[in-house]
Amino acid sequence: MTQTSIQALCRLHTSPLAVLAAFAGLAALMLAPAKAADSGKDRICGPQDPTRLQITVQNIRSASGTITIMLYGDRDADFLKKGGRLSRIRVPAKTGEITACMPVPAPGSYALSLYHDEDANRKLTKNFVGLPIEGHGFSRDAAVTYRLPDLDEAVFTALPGDTHLRITLRY
Repeated sequence: MTQTSIQALCRLHTSPLAVLAAFAGLAALMLAPAKAADSGKDRICGPQDPTRLQITVQNIRSASGTITIMLYGDRDADFLKKGGRLSRIRVPAKTGEITACMPVPAPGSYALSLYHDEDANRKLTKNFVGLPIEGHGFSRDAAVTYRLPDLDEAVFTALPGDTHLRITLRY
């Protein structure tokens, strides 16, 4: 089910079934295989990176597993889509909050999605009805209500040097 399909369902129906469909879609999109990474694409920042995101993730409920952060460009067609991410990093979780540095290709518009992979299985774990049981979030703290956020709700501008972002996980 695509993000557009979920949005259409949720506009027509606000029943519990529509809510379940939206969350199942969120889980599917966050688990979708991404483009194969070329060397150096999925990595933490280094001093050689001229444009960096300093990402503070808060409301982490445990130190188990990792925080997986995925970077998307400014194209609606790529946001939360299979093969649409530009890069991904995984950092060890810590109760409370962590700060991670992620390089970006150049100054410009981007969006992030992330999840707390508590069981370290490298995917967003769901319950028996398909709802995520691990924390998840988006840049600009874009909300997940009856649908996934649109790109314009999560997009931010990365400037040369460090751009600081704060994202709250929702469980």
